[in-house]
Amino acid sequence: MIFNEADQEVRDTGYHQHAFNVLISTRLGYHRELPDTRDSQCQVKVYPAALPSASVVICFFNEAFSALLRTVHSVLDRTPAYLLHEIILVDDHSELEELKEDLDRYVREELQAKVKLVRNQRREGLIRGRMIGASHATGGLFAMNRKYFNELGQYDAGMDIWGGENLEISFRIWMCGGQLLIIPCSRVGHIFRKRRPYGSPGGQDTMAHNSLRLAHVWMDEYKEQYLSLRPELRERGYGDISERVALRKQLHCRSFGWYLDNVYPEMQTVANGNKPQPLFINKGLRRPKILQRGQLRNLATGRCLVAQGRASQKGGVVVLRPCDPRDPEQDWAYDEEGQLVLAGLLCLDVSEVRTFDPPRLMKCHGSGGSQQWSLGTSNRLYQVSVGQCLSVAQPVGPKGYVSMAICDASQAQQWQLEG
Repeated sequence: MIFNEADQEVRDTGYHQHAFNVLISTRLGYHRELPDTRDSQCQVKVYPAALPSASVVICFFNEAFSALLRTVHSVLDRTPAYLLHEIILVDDHSELEELKEDLDRYVREELQAKVKLVRNQRREGLIRGRMIGASHATGGLFAMNRKYFNELGQYDAGMDIWGGENLEISFRIWMCGGQLLIIPCSRVGHIFRKRRPYGSPGGQDTMAHNSLRLAHVWMDEYKEQYLSLRPELRERGYGDISERVALRKQLHCRSFGWYLDNVYPEMQTVANGNKPQPLFINKGLRRPKILQRGQLRNLATGRCLVAQGRASQKGGVVVLRPCDPRDPEQDWAYDEEGQLVLAGLLCLDVSEVRTFDPPRLMKCHGSGGSQQWSLGTSNRLYQVSVGQCLSVAQPVGPKGYVSMAICDASQAQQWQLEG
């Protein structure tokens, strides 16, 4: 496949906005052949003809146009028409122009009556977005009896955006008399991108908020073990949970201790005189292997990348200064995870929300994304999260500022990591 400069710009913009190669996605089109990866016994299995039709809910926020429509067509192309009642697209207040009039027109002219488009008037998040989609469904939601689906309660509407709802639904279903079954011939693929290409409103930590609600509603006395691992969350607010507590009482749900004994006994370990205790411990992460280390020198200026203040200052920007091989605060390590660690302390990080902000030194989180760099044979430092390269700020000034920029072949974007 041949790429020109325009393609490169599309690809870089796509990585920045969506964290995957949008150029390739667009060229794939809306219809894609996929291999059947099921076991051979599943391929000959015969199912009853009289199955209920299903409503499929697809929530999205700022999704790439081609990827969204390929998802829709995958459902249409691979589902027998008599089993598919409708597809409900829930737009969670997207900002991209291509998801406005262009999407309206495509749904109206190309997808016709099988697809409904629901637009949220504000950002609700994945959890409430699913509930909104379910409220618009007129078929058997996910081929499940609607009465049974609603009997055990829906998602916790007090949870925000994303995170923790998978655990909540598991605890609730098992503790309140239901079951979650593994169907071997049902294949579900879940692809995690290197980073989330969209943030939470206001940059809030929705995982912490949602986990607190989960712990206070469902975990009984065991929530103390969670809070002992996250003591900073003890005084943090988590909203009104009275409706969820009332739901648990109304459904006559069992205790979390019962859940640990009967559903997830693997979570327990023998301790304290052979008394089983939940095993909530942080297992030490393996330190990634260091591939290169030394000073990070810019070829255009001959200067080295250092902290503007101290190498231990979290949130501090990085600048160019005269190279000094005796200075330990000019020592960078590049590891197998793509992290650039200064003086063994902090990682070079970029903002995924405020992309014009300069790179800063932040605590290493080990999750790639904003801290994942590619140092290739071209000597460019490519930032995977934003799809740009580390560059000397133009024009070059005495303060030695650096910034992120669209990748090119200039020496301003060329770096050598040398010991």
